[in-house]
Amino acid sequence: MSLSLKDMLMLLANTSIEKSCCGGELMVNTASTEIEALKQETDRLNAIVKYYQQQEITAWRSWNTLRQIADYAPALIYILQGNYFVYVNCTFENITGYSEVECLNTEFWNFVHPDYREMTRERSLARLAGEYVPPYETKILTKDGTSYWAYLSSDLIYLDGQPAAIGIIQDISERKKAEEALLASEAKFAKAFAASPNIMIISTFDGLYLDVNECFTLVTGYTRSEVIGKTADELNLWINPEDRKLMQKMVLMNGSVRNLEVKVRTKFDKERIVLLSSEIIELDGKTCIINIMNDITEHKRMSNYIIRLAQLNLVGEIAASIGHEMRNPMTSVRGFLQMLMSEELLIPYHDYFSLMIEELDRANEIISEFLSLAKNKTITLETRNLKQIIEALSPLIAVDAIKQDKYLVLDLEDIPDMLLDEKEIRQLILNLVRNGLEAMSAGKTITIKTYARENNVFLEVADEGSGIDPDIMDKIDTPFFTTKEQGTGLGLPVCHSIAIRHNAIIEVKTNSGGTSFIISFKKI
Repeated sequence: MSLSLKDMLMLLANTSIEKSCCGGELMVNTASTEIEALKQETDRLNAIVKYYQQQEITAWRSWNTLRQIADYAPALIYILQGNYFVYVNCTFENITGYSEVECLNTEFWNFVHPDYREMTRERSLARLAGEYVPPYETKILTKDGTSYWAYLSSDLIYLDGQPAAIGIIQDISERKKAEEALLASEAKFAKAFAASPNIMIISTFDGLYLDVNECFTLVTGYTRSEVIGKTADELNLWINPEDRKLMQKMVLMNGSVRNLEVKVRTKFDKERIVLLSSEIIELDGKTCIINIMNDITEHKRMSNYIIRLAQLNLVGEIAASIGHEMRNPMTSVRGFLQMLMSEELLIPYHDYFSLMIEELDRANEIISEFLSLAKNKTITLETRNLKQIIEALSPLIAVDAIKQDKYLVLDLEDIPDMLLDEKEIRQLILNLVRNGLEAMSAGKTITIKTYARENNVFLEVADEGSGIDPDIMDKIDTPFFTTKEQGTGLGLPVCHSIAIRHNAIIEVKTNSGGTSFIISFKKI
């Protein structure tokens, strides 16, 4: 039976009264029993007090340990109740520069940068009201007015039955600097990527385009929206798909590719020659390839032009040095053959004489073509209209076409006058037209066009032949190169020499449906 201290005292009093009234032995036994019960209860209460004292000591030690941990933690730790702190750790004091007393007597919002004060206030009050507020970034002010980036997280607790917020503020200034440096680096890369004078492409390893720069759109004719999300195969960009496979193989083996010469196709089916450099990069955790293409189409054209010009000049110099010496004896031989043809006794040999004269005339034409290649050939530039020159030649060209059962179409727009050597321009036109007629079968059409665009005047001669074999495309304007049985291989080189002397450029477009020679003259 458990008795309270009050009950025990009442029991003792009653026992004393009974002792005085009754027999002594019974009353003494009763008193001893109750005293023993009182002693046991006292021991139990002492044990309880001792237990709670030990718990208090343990709790105090734990509190001191936690306090030390909190005080010297690398993060700022605080307890906020209302607008004021009720606790800040030593790190809070050290970093902000305020003493504990100053902190406890200053509103929390004064420690927040003005740009973030309202946002931080709203979120702190919401947390005190019991709402969940995820961790967020803000800026903390120090006593000397400097600020630094902080990552603030808080939780709701109760002190003396009143809500409070315990918060942890981590200094993320270095991380923000790194992020800002990364963003600045990315911005610089993006700017360099966008403004690069070279074609730049970022794609997945299997060829899916992720981004292209402005130069890509200018050279290929595609817009970014037409390209991004598509593959190289879908765009049909590579003229030789084996080039792309070679690039991928080299990247896998070496990690990069440098200056691989390849041919690519534009949106308008034009061929461009580029030097391709590729590098493996990591983008959002994925392996990608950045391709840089240096368009060398014009460089290659100019290099070929210089080589061709050197060849033409060499042939021209040879022609200039021996042409006249060859013509003089040939003229004498031709004269004697004509004289012999007038002799009656030699009439049976007229056919032989005629053949010999024809061959001499052919040799003379070849010498004339030789002389046309000379770079120092004198030309007479006069104000002429290309359209009118073609119209004057058209009857002669039409007769040649009709003889071969072919057609001539003139598509001549009005164009401005230019400085031209009419004889040379006539030879240029006739050479191109005759080449076109020879390239076509019966029933086909050759078209001559003139038109003006911006600062240029264009002459275009287009046939409906089978096109020029790609394997010989680079050789067609090489002196003495010909695919014709009776050809001299000087027709197109002569055309190029004439174009050069007129500061014009010849461009050739060919496919299985025909070939177009486009000569571009500068306006005066």
